[in-house]
Amino acid sequence: MSLPKRPDIARRPSALGIHAALVVVQIAFAAGAVEGKLALDPASAGGGGIDPIALAMARMSGAALFFQASTRAAGKLGRVAPADHARIAGLSVLGVVINQTLFLVGLNLTSAFAAALLGATIPVFAAALAVAFRIEPPSIRTALGLALAIVGALWLTGIGSFDRGAVAIALNCLSYAFYIVLSKRIIERVGALTVVTWLFTWGSLVMAPLGGRGLALGLESWGARAWMFVAFFVAIPTVVAYLANAWALARSGPTLVTIYIYLQPLIAAIMQWVQLGEPVSRRALVATAFILSGVGMVATRRAVSPGAAAA
Repeated sequence: MSLPKRPDIARRPSALGIHAALVVVQIAFAAGAVEGKLALDPASAGGGGIDPIALAMARMSGAALFFQASTRAAGKLGRVAPADHARIAGLSVLGVVINQTLFLVGLNLTSAFAAALLGATIPVFAAALAVAFRIEPPSIRTALGLALAIVGALWLTGIGSFDRGAVAIALNCLSYAFYIVLSKRIIERVGALTVVTWLFTWGSLVMAPLGGRGLALGLESWGARAWMFVAFFVAIPTVVAYLANAWALARSGPTLVTIYIYLQPLIAAIMQWVQLGEPVSRRALVATAFILSGVGMVATRRAVSPGAAAA
């Protein structure tokens, strides 16, 4: 008589499903850069004419409503102690408010490709911060990867001329890297879905004094095209990307997830050329070589668990 299959084995996703989810994540984030650029363009130029602060507020509040409704309906919203709520509120400043606001402000001033390319620096910054916080031991590969990524980011932000948008997005990436490193313990203790739900909820509340008025004005003036962009931005680069990334990360490893970041600038370059008619500049290509080399260095470093690093 054959033994029944274990439920966890029966439900184990295929490798193809994990890879497909990671591709979806990169398509969603690349589309967020390109469609976000269109959303911010003036309506007279065929864009949505949306203010970046208002779009950031719409993204946070829309995601908060979705995650609150869906997790409660599915019975997956865990209990959170008051002290953990305070920690999540603090993390929301880094992972949602500063991160998403600087991204959209920067995107309004630079190219979609630059925004997608600089997004690839997040795992490099996170690795460097993990060393700084003694979560990981220092290594030559981490140091070299960080140096290459910084050179690429500096080259992209401007040598001789200054790209304020690229600087804002580089700071956005650094802010999110801080969130990744500092959120690890509370995510392990409370659960990823519960943390993400309250992260967007607290983020929208913190953002309300700055973005609430802009969102209210937008609700009165946005046309059908603007609403289409808002709905897309909330659904695809926010809800779909966050859920697919969390699902894949829980079933694979951070190295595999990081390697897929290589796809994001390529997808963004194609979409930028097709939808916006903008080719990738030579400066951006040089920066790409440095940044992606840095990502490769960090992604292929010897993995060390936080416990081993602290010992």
